[in-house]
Amino acid sequence: MNTVLERIDAVQQRALQLHNHASESPVQLELLAQALVDVSLVLEELRTAHEQLMQQNQALADYRQQLETERQRYQDLFNLAPDGYLVSDAKGIVQAGNVAIATLLHRPQESLVGKPMVLFLPVKHRRAFYTLLAQLSRTPQTLPPKIWETKILPREGTAIDVAITVSTSHEGGEARLHWLVRDNTEKKQAEAKIHRQAFYDQLTGLPNRAFLDTYLPKVLAQADRQQTRVAVAFLDLDKFKDINDSLGHEVGDQILHRVAQRLAHCLRGEDLLVRWGGDEFILVLSQLTAVEAVTRTCDRILASLQPTFAIGDHRLHIGTSVGVALFPQDGTDPTTLLRQADHALYQAKSQGRNTYRFYSVDPHT
Repeated sequence: MNTVLERIDAVQQRALQLHNHASESPVQLELLAQALVDVSLVLEELRTAHEQLMQQNQALADYRQQLETERQRYQDLFNLAPDGYLVSDAKGIVQAGNVAIATLLHRPQESLVGKPMVLFLPVKHRRAFYTLLAQLSRTPQTLPPKIWETKILPREGTAIDVAITVSTSHEGGEARLHWLVRDNTEKKQAEAKIHRQAFYDQLTGLPNRAFLDTYLPKVLAQADRQQTRVAVAFLDLDKFKDINDSLGHEVGDQILHRVAQRLAHCLRGEDLLVRWGGDEFILVLSQLTAVEAVTRTCDRILASLQPTFAIGDHRLHIGTSVGVALFPQDGTDPTTLLRQADHALYQAKSQGRNTYRFYSVDPHT
């Protein structure tokens, strides 16, 4: 391009010379010829420059088309992604949101822009959101993704469990936050199912041994701090084996389910009923200030089993024997208390069944 400008300048100089000598006679042919040569060169170079400019314009147009194609591809990926995606500024104001997050929130996609993200969170989760924003703002450089489990509030319906992966970027000196929002409902349901299978009895729905193993140490530690008592009771159904063997396991299972329901109605809110296995149950009475509360509960349990159980065409009677050990007088750890309660249960069975006994080293008391 500089060469073209130089040629144009040369032509201008020749033209000025011709103008100055135009009135002279004869005309200076050499000067005219040189000017024509310069004009020809300039025109050739202008043509070449024009061709190059056209090529550059075409390349620029192709590049713009490529950018538009890439932008559209990104927009398609953004909107067709199965997980929700939000882009916000450093204060959590939404700048963009895809179709998936709009669907999760039950809101029009265009309505998300300009909204504070905190509005989509339950009140009790908002403090954690502001804490996260503060952490991100204190670190100016780009941070690796950070996962945050929370809930989001759709316009309609209940809160949804989500796992949010937060990452940061900087564009034009401005921090941008990228929020990948994954619906965690199925995962939470699966975790709850696994937890229930691990810690609850499938037949009765009661907590099981594994649950008791984690629960009882905590209750005893709390009782020790508060200087209160805890009662651990072993319950065994009287003559259940005879019913189970004669009428079958299906009837036996129904008996166990009905018994669990009746026993549960005898307890206070702070008490725990556990299916130990077979026809055995464990009862944990906590926050006791007097032994009389245990006696009243045992009386309610025996009374609750007095009415017959109607199972199909059968009218069945079943009782229970109960052995009770007290914390801290009979033991200060779960193993000892369960052993002493089992010993008291044996004493109750040996003294006529359908009764209860407190642990005692003297079998006649």
